[in-house]
Amino acid sequence: MKAQLTIDLKSYWHAGGGRDAGSVYDAVVQRDPDGLPVLPGRHLKGLLRDAFARAESWGWEHFEGLADTLFGHKPENSAAPSRGCLRISDGMLPEAQRRWLASKEGEKLTPALYAGLYATAVEHETGTALKHSLRGIEVAIPVKLQAAIEPVPGQTPPDDWAERIREILPLIDAVGAHRSRGLGRAELTLEEVQP
Repeated sequence: MKAQLTIDLKSYWHAGGGRDAGSVYDAVVQRDPDGLPVLPGRHLKGLLRDAFARAESWGWEHFEGLADTLFGHKPENSAAPSRGCLRISDGMLPEAQRRWLASKEGEKLTPALYAGLYATAVEHETGTALKHSLRGIEVAIPVKLQAAIEPVPGQTPPDDWAERIREILPLIDAVGAHRSRGLGRAELTLEEVQP
């Protein structure tokens, strides 16, 4: 069985790839080869794993050990992590939108998918900006992204893995960097995809 995770972003969001844009931005949004925004699968996997771990720690029924089973774990005393039985693709714009934005006609609109946010540190006593403290990050506009979730070949996840994912999705209300500062507000949903 395969499932599609939809990430309906409600605010600006930032998923960086560790790159900057010189003097313009200290961090830029991760892009696919066509210059379109991407939410890395490893980030989504981490958010899901954390939500499963919280559900287990709160004593939710059917969640004991499920975070490790589905997403793997790295034991403290071992260098070899265990592999989970699910894999998650990058969150990307739906195929039809990606194709159109990559076309000659659509590529003119690609820059409109991004904006810049700037912040500076302020000296408490004087209320003035501290020297050399201006920071800028590139953000993407609110969009809907899709990611595929499916079993790793050769692995057999529990039969109810999609149902368990649906249960914990309300625990994830933001994605990307600066989630605790208001970026990346999102609503996540999961639908099973028939082969």
